[in-house]
Amino acid sequence: MKFSNKIFSTIAFGITILLFSGCKDYLDVSDEVAQNLTLEETFDNPNYIRRWHGGLFNSISEYSSIGLNKATGFSGLWVSMCGETTLSGNGFYPIISGFTSATANYHRWTALYQYIRDAHIFLQRVSPKGGLNDQYQITEEEVQRMKAEAKFLIAYSYFSLFEMYGPVPIVKEMVDPETKNLDFERASIDETVFYIDNLLQEVIASGDLPETLIENGSAIGNDKYRLNEIVRPTLTVALALRAKLWVYAASPLFNGGYQEALGVTNPDGKVIFNNTEKVRWTTAKKCLEDLFNNCVKNGHQLFKVYTNGVLNSDESIYQLFQNYNDEILWASGDNLYNAGGMEKNTNPRDLYTGWGYIGVSQNYVDAFLMKDGLTIAESNLYHEDGFTDVLNPYNENRRIDNNVFTMYANREPRFYAAIGYEGKSWHIQPVGKPNYTLGFAKGEGSGNSSGDNPRTGYLLTKFKNRKILYTGSYLQSWARPSILFRLADFYLYYAEVCNEINPSDPNIIKYLDLVRERAGIPGYQQLANTGKKNIIGDQQLQRKMIQRERQVELFAEGQRFFDIRRWMICEDKEVDPTVFYSMNMNGYKDRPIGAADSYFTRILLEKRAWNRAMYLYPIPQNEIQKSRLLVQNPLW
Repeated sequence: MKFSNKIFSTIAFGITILLFSGCKDYLDVSDEVAQNLTLEETFDNPNYIRRWHGGLFNSISEYSSIGLNKATGFSGLWVSMCGETTLSGNGFYPIISGFTSATANYHRWTALYQYIRDAHIFLQRVSPKGGLNDQYQITEEEVQRMKAEAKFLIAYSYFSLFEMYGPVPIVKEMVDPETKNLDFERASIDETVFYIDNLLQEVIASGDLPETLIENGSAIGNDKYRLNEIVRPTLTVALALRAKLWVYAASPLFNGGYQEALGVTNPDGKVIFNNTEKVRWTTAKKCLEDLFNNCVKNGHQLFKVYTNGVLNSDESIYQLFQNYNDEILWASGDNLYNAGGMEKNTNPRDLYTGWGYIGVSQNYVDAFLMKDGLTIAESNLYHEDGFTDVLNPYNENRRIDNNVFTMYANREPRFYAAIGYEGKSWHIQPVGKPNYTLGFAKGEGSGNSSGDNPRTGYLLTKFKNRKILYTGSYLQSWARPSILFRLADFYLYYAEVCNEINPSDPNIIKYLDLVRERAGIPGYQQLANTGKKNIIGDQQLQRKMIQRERQVELFAEGQRFFDIRRWMICEDKEVDPTVFYSMNMNGYKDRPIGAADSYFTRILLEKRAWNRAMYLYPIPQNEIQKSRLLVQNPLW
């Protein structure tokens, strides 16, 4: 491992401030500062100190961002890498043809170790600066908060390395990159986890972070939160990261389930992957409960919209992603939709302005549930045998769409929020096109006659703002938070953890059903009471349904890639990451269902690379080659 000797190894985005006018402001480090100032000069200037501190926030991953123009180890690709979506052309090579340890792109390794080093420099050198009349004055109180944030970001960076590569070298202090023979071996799983955990406990115990960004619990809308600090970690965020760390540590990939990893040792014979430790699930449960106690104290809860006193699931699911709200535990403003790009990338090609090339796989269309809360394999409401009228709850007038494929009828609200399918009306009926519906078949408006097409016969509509229409005086931009942690995610972690400890724990069904209730579908307790389906107390069935609930609730939010790996279920036939299905965009909509020339026929769009080595990402091969101590992940 080598470290950059550049004073500022980060010259990019700093703290991202979400402004709901649609603008974003970045604190960065100028080239002039990076090239010409010494560390002493830098940390003697309040303005430069703030910029250095802001640069540390570049370590944050934007899991739900999609697109090749943003594809790095930090954003742009995880939603496509796990088979949820594809892109125009042939996607991108890692998911199609595979990669080796030498050709793997999209790493986090070098960048995160640079951020870690910058954070250690910050902790060593920062002190109060500036007089009372200095607009950039840094007080002792501010220094303590900034130090706590730097420690948090070190912990976060190591977690980001851990979730991608497994156990990694731990560098506990600032090191001089010019030191000869600078080399580090990988820590064990336990050492990695405990180091991150101890840092987070220090931050939590310090009292130097605010508890939450909720500032005025009685206020409504944006006035309720300190949105100028949106990406700065709070005590709630630190508790959430600690809980997520232990859920990962307890999961099979990191807890003895990856048999090929158990024989990996450092050159001195030290084993770095551990056998199974049940206590990790117990620790994860306690950390989640600590988080939930904090959430209750500070007013974090599942976001719900009520209409005339009745839960409105359609509006709840939609508005959750449109504004900052109580469910959000941590977010940034770096949302690709805010700049208009993703709005246009997910707009149909024949609707004013749009390229319509973010496609959703048939695999994930099939994963969504029916309105009775059952899977498509279980529900007698599911059919693929004809056409019917379907209510589109995301159309401004809740329009009834005629002659829609029965595959899309009677689905749950999360399906209608997330998927743009053949025959679905747009959220606003276009001017002069009162009967406009999406069309992906041969010869239709978003068909494959242009390179800009979704390839699958579906568009991603989750996250889109329903008031935007690229014509006339309609709204044409809307700034949204990019959600990093939200409470529903952690409710499902809790159900998972409780199931692994004691499958009879009533909290399993309780927390699963809290998420399902907001989604507008019957919970498992109701299904059991009515004799429709009973998973209660069966660990295997509960595990499977928790995994399905995460798949659907967190669809396109960037978690699925890491979930299926930490669970080690990629060999499961139902998950199979090698197959990517779609509707037949070479077919016509007036041909019989299932015919070779019909749009309404499932096809295997592409075969994707998968082997067991891919459970962990390879450590960059150039790092392995220049080190005497660093060992590669198994099977690479």
